[in-house]
Amino acid sequence: PLAVEARGLVKSFDGTRAVDGVDIAVPEGAIYGILGPNGAGKTTTILMLIGLTEVTAGTVRVLGHDPVREPLEVKRVVGYMPDTVGFYEHMTAADNLRYTAGLIGIAVRERDARIAEALERVGLADVRNKHVGAFSRGMRQRLGLAEILMKRAQIAILDEPTSGLDPHATSELLDMIRALKREGVAVM
Repeated sequence: PLAVEARGLVKSFDGTRAVDGVDIAVPEGAIYGILGPNGAGKTTTILMLIGLTEVTAGTVRVLGHDPVREPLEVKRVVGYMPDTVGFYEHMTAADNLRYTAGLIGIAVRERDARIAEALERVGLADVRNKHVGAFSRGMRQRLGLAEILMKRAQIAILDEPTSGLDPHATSELLDMIRALKREGVAVM
């Protein structure tokens, strides 16, 4: 079965096509990349897939759900990490995750265990009580992955996850992404 499927995806802004007839078929548990130069419509395509911008034409299905008609169902199964991960800098890593857990409805009795497990998996357990404002870009990216892990998403959509990272941080992040695939998570 397909985790993500798009047919004839189009997005126009004031008559200009930013995305022009894109077809995507991502099997469950696959790693799939959207490649192209800056301004090619990659982020716009991602935003249509997860229901954060309207589709001008075409169809989209995410684990069988239409992000236009069923945005909450899509948000329940997808973990999204934008190219610039936004966290509250004055809060600790654990508090940022605790806040997100509350927003997405993770039961209070499960939150701390999920947060601890996610931070451990991305190598941030030792800085769980440090303010995110002191984190490097690589640490913020790993915290973004921790958020996806905490959510237990079936699909992880990462927008330029290695942009701006040094080679070592890139290698570590790619290893974490491959681990998601091994667990059956589709990664874009």
